[in-house]
Amino acid sequence: MASEIQNREDEILTSREAQEFLKIGRTKLWELTKSKQLPAYRVGSGRTSSLRYKKSELLAWLERNRVQA
Repeated sequence: MASEIQNREDEILTSREAQEFLKIGRTKLWELTKSKQLPAYRVGSGRTSSLRYKKSELLAWLERNRVQA
């Protein structure tokens, strides 16, 4: 069970999946990535390259940006 949860956290997401997971738009995801607030990985090179995100790193980013009430 624990390894199953760990595997889900290590899941690699496409940009679209990352947007859906974070519930944000394409522009906001790009802004966060470009400003190096969100870690991303480039797959390919040149104009045909795309970005991938680790779900565990997105979860860590959410935790770091939690609003303290």
